[in-house]
Amino acid sequence: MSTTASWLLSVAGSGMCLFLAVQAFRFWITRDWPRVCTTLVAVLVVMAMVWRPTLPFELAAKLRTPLREDLLDEGPGPQHHDPTSADGPGTTDGPPWGTLAVVLGVTAAALALLLTVLALAAAVRRRRERSQQQARRADELARRRADLEARHDAVRDAYGDFEMNLLDNLHRLALADVNVAQTARLIDALDAARDARIGTTPDALDTYRKAVTALELAWKSADHHARTTGASYLPPAERRNIEQAQAALAVALDERGYAPQRQLALRRALTLIESVIPVPQEAIAALESSTRPALAKS
Repeated sequence: MSTTASWLLSVAGSGMCLFLAVQAFRFWITRDWPRVCTTLVAVLVVMAMVWRPTLPFELAAKLRTPLREDLLDEGPGPQHHDPTSADGPGTTDGPPWGTLAVVLGVTAAALALLLTVLALAAAVRRRRERSQQQARRADELARRRADLEARHDAVRDAYGDFEMNLLDNLHRLALADVNVAQTARLIDALDAARDARIGTTPDALDTYRKAVTALELAWKSADHHARTTGASYLPPAERRNIEQAQAALAVALDERGYAPQRQLALRRALTLIESVIPVPQEAIAALESSTRPALAKS
């Protein structure tokens, strides 16, 4: 065998032994003892085939030598020599150890090849199972995140609708007042959920779930408090301003009224409300856009 062929055989055998050793270690971790034993046997066989391919013949020769000595020690007797013996002229007949060694070597090589193929197939199967598990986990995480985002958006949309139609929701005025404890907790929960939504930490999804749950509870608490309290929590003067603003809004939204009078009532309502709480420009714009066609028609 040439030097290059020997080198390639050594490299291939070393790689195969390393792979089988890694597989044996993995089987040992999972306490799969039958596979550990068969893999170690395969390692030994491959090592013997690569680094000492003549080992079967050497073992056969060592076994044959004591047998010859035993035959010679049996005493004098007629000795029969077969000049055509496979071991040469004058050699004592005996079991075909050379042939048995070749058969055993081929069998061991076939066994090692079979074990290697089985180990490769098991590794491919485990890798495929891991990939499928990771894909299922990714799908489950995506579904859970989509559900959380939908719940988050539902609360944001509900609060945004209130802000855009603040003048139509004066009976829930406490939702616009950050001095109310329930409303302050709602604003904090909105900020926390917004930050958790864009989080990238390993436990980001669990943090986001907790933030969304806290947001839903804060929204229910603040909305219920605002509906049951109305404007009664305000000082008497501010409460009267809200009542007058509601009356002025009723005039401004009455399509049967006189246009200049309705415009005056709308400005008065905005002035009275802003004396109690700030009114978002979006809410003012939404109210004006809803009343402008009626005013123009008048």
